[in-house]
Amino acid sequence: MKTDKTEVKRIILKKLVSSGINITPPLLNFILGLENPIEKTSLIVKDTSFIAGFKSHLTEDILNQVSNEEIKNSLRRKLIKEGTDISRESSGIEPKGKQIENILVNQENKSSTILTSVETAETFPKRISNIEDNSQSPAPIISIQKPIRTKSDPQPKGKVIEGSISKLSFKPKAKNYDFQYNILKDPTGKLYTSGDYQDFYDLTLDKYNRLRTLMRKRTEVHNADNINNILRLSSKVEVSVIALVSEIRKTKNENVLITLEDLTGLISVLIRKDSENQNNIKIAERTLNDQMVYIEGTYSPGEKGRPGIIYGNYITKIDIPKDYNPNKSYDPLTIALISDTHIGSKEFEEKLWNRFIRFLNGKIGNRTQREHAGKIKYLVINGDLVDGIGVYVTQKEDLKIIDIYQQYSKAAELLSSIPDYIKVIYSSGNHEPVRNALPRPAVPEKYSEELRNDGVSCIGNPSLIQTHNVNTLIFHGDSILDLNMLIPGLDHNKSVETMKEILKCRHLAPTYGKRTQIAPINKDWLIIDKIPDIFHTGHIHINDMGVYNNITLVNSGCFQSQTDFMRSLGIKPTPGILSLVDLDTLKGLQLDLKNNL
Repeated sequence: MKTDKTEVKRIILKKLVSSGINITPPLLNFILGLENPIEKTSLIVKDTSFIAGFKSHLTEDILNQVSNEEIKNSLRRKLIKEGTDISRESSGIEPKGKQIENILVNQENKSSTILTSVETAETFPKRISNIEDNSQSPAPIISIQKPIRTKSDPQPKGKVIEGSISKLSFKPKAKNYDFQYNILKDPTGKLYTSGDYQDFYDLTLDKYNRLRTLMRKRTEVHNADNINNILRLSSKVEVSVIALVSEIRKTKNENVLITLEDLTGLISVLIRKDSENQNNIKIAERTLNDQMVYIEGTYSPGEKGRPGIIYGNYITKIDIPKDYNPNKSYDPLTIALISDTHIGSKEFEEKLWNRFIRFLNGKIGNRTQREHAGKIKYLVINGDLVDGIGVYVTQKEDLKIIDIYQQYSKAAELLSSIPDYIKVIYSSGNHEPVRNALPRPAVPEKYSEELRNDGVSCIGNPSLIQTHNVNTLIFHGDSILDLNMLIPGLDHNKSVETMKEILKCRHLAPTYGKRTQIAPINKDWLIIDKIPDIFHTGHIHINDMGVYNNITLVNSGCFQSQTDFMRSLGIKPTPGILSLVDLDTLKGLQLDLKNNL
């Protein structure tokens, strides 16, 4: 019986995917049009394994290198018919006549789910590469520079594109894929509070119960008892407990004294500073009020009516499992992560922003950098898109645009040049016209209408989004300043280390009552109950990138030069450094847009 086209497509896809080969819809249709397409697919799989430099993405150039003449002749006829000569493109020689972009770039509204449209994820194994923990070696920063021209160089005729590369040679892969994104968590429209005592109590209770549930997932904590039961003991005994830190301080002997609290009572824990407890002391020194901890030790009952105490010999936070296996995309796409543009400020770096737009449109950079630009499918703006109005007392003196609506009009104008195949997701920060207390809703439509009409998705903060199977936790990063001031060894220039502490305690603002304002609502939106694959923050204006237990960490820089406020905090911003993360590998890259403006 003759095999129908759907079955042929299924067989071909299975052969390609099982061989680790990605294919776009146009090339799949081309192969289906060949005589004996299943046999030809087997030849392609065999030949590509011998092609130097071939990784996983099947292109016309790769097909042109296979041994089968029928495939190459059919491909040549197809490309010539559509105005492209593959042999010339492969050699870097432009075809005669009008230059035409690769046909893949011109394919509109094609499905990006071709690898999963026939079979489910259970049928097709994920092609996942291992990611190394390079937290001590941040992603390299690659400079995008303008070409250097000497006096003896002939002047070019006509208009020249930056980077001395024809605009028509920019063939963004991302254009061949449909958007696949979901907003998994967004506080917008779910934030209700009266501000009374009950709201504060409900928030604390929700935090306690959910953090305790997360801690209970650790295998070693199953025997933990509640505080009231421990206080009833009348003799020395080994105990363990899960509780929130009510108070923590150092004694005059450099020991750490912790007061723990659960729903049944309070108890003191002493961690001695001795040779056997050095690791526990380090953890205790990085522990703050309101964090959930698990402690093991020896309980010693009190005498003459005094309460007992636990002499701790082990302390841990909830943390991220070391063997966490992050989600990755089947598609060779990239997410770009920025924050803190501060449009409307006198210090807004508009020239840098315009350079960023030229990069996204493939008008600057060498071939490798332009390939990075062409893979960008999503752009996340993590708060402080505009500088806002009345954020601090003297702000008016620092503003170039003093009307909030005009700031958003300017922002819409600047974002309008982003290619339409890139999805822009905008989360609110502390300079947006929303409440300052966390969590924050999305910027209201009355301010962001122009952005929304242009396709920008506005979400609250924090939020969790999914793009092509990869989950990104978006948090502006307000609490980073608090943690840097409270925990020894942390500083603004190494925000990845602060982000690790946030992940360890599984809460975005782990201590209450400092600079970071937290709204009293009945649900704690700041708990990290779902482990992200990418964790993105901003706020500090200093870029940083790293990895923690296979989670990619990114703190965006900014598009604003140093303000008086940043100077008062000792912050030297790093404007114009773009953070990119490949969704299929979760490997990060930093691109420096500043050079040779």
